[in-house]
Amino acid sequence: MQENRQGVILVIVAMTIFSVQDVIIKFLSDDISLFQVLFCRSSIGAVLIAAYLKFSGQRLQFGSAYPLLSIFRGLLFFLGYSAFYFGQSKVPIANATVLFLISPFFITILSIFAFGSLVGYSRWITMIIGFSGVILIARPELGAFNPFYLFPIASAVMYSVSMIIAKITSEKDTVFQQILFMYMVTALLSGAMGLAIGDGGFDTAEFESIQFMTRAWNFDGLFINTGIVAISMIGTLAYLLLTTAYRISDPAKITPFEYSGLLASIVCGYLFWSDVPSTSEAIGMSLIVGSGMFLYYREHLRGQAVAAETPLR
Repeated sequence: MQENRQGVILVIVAMTIFSVQDVIIKFLSDDISLFQVLFCRSSIGAVLIAAYLKFSGQRLQFGSAYPLLSIFRGLLFFLGYSAFYFGQSKVPIANATVLFLISPFFITILSIFAFGSLVGYSRWITMIIGFSGVILIARPELGAFNPFYLFPIASAVMYSVSMIIAKITSEKDTVFQQILFMYMVTALLSGAMGLAIGDGGFDTAEFESIQFMTRAWNFDGLFINTGIVAISMIGTLAYLLLTTAYRISDPAKITPFEYSGLLASIVCGYLFWSDVPSTSEAIGMSLIVGSGMFLYYREHLRGQAVAAETPLR
């Protein structure tokens, strides 16, 4: 009981920190490149995690017993978070966050094919209700659909596949081993994008709608450099807190509290951009969160905790 309480507190703190990280990235999206953010976040994060393992006396491993799967997972991590942060730069931060939170639905569906998991009618109905919340938020009816909402959804799909791979590779690779490998792949890919388009050659009126990806890498100014370091440090801190929570607690009991990050995103969206969810958006958010929490509950009852063992960040 005590460990679960501590786990809940750590999860809430971690998700709040992740929300702060997302806010900083959204602010920086007007000044720097998305791939610059990913390169610095992954590189500095890898160094910080390596230092943590060294000073805590844990084994430092950079390789993987599943190199091809781990490389593919790193690619998914790179593409998934590129999609999320780009989408977040174009839509209210709370909307992007809650659309990413549909990933447990995809994880549950993928578990049928990957692990032969049994999914009953109640969980299918729950997921359909959750996906209806996506429709209320994205509003795909004629004249109202915002295509940038597809990016957080695509991120949720790629993240879900990534987490299925993580569950497979966890048989031989440690959690820190997995994240270090993933960070290194992301740093290499984002660095390659920097070499290819980081000079700003594609930052033209023709590509204005995707300027966050085509903008030249920029390290000028205290605000930018402080923001990059802050993103890397607090993002790594949040990850370590989340990992600790899952290590000391029952995952099925603490995972639903990851939805607390949505509340932090709503508050931050209001404070910094005066974003207030509409009635349909609020209903959609409630359907997604409610369905996700019920899904965790049903998985826990049936002993099939595929999604419930998987952190959402």
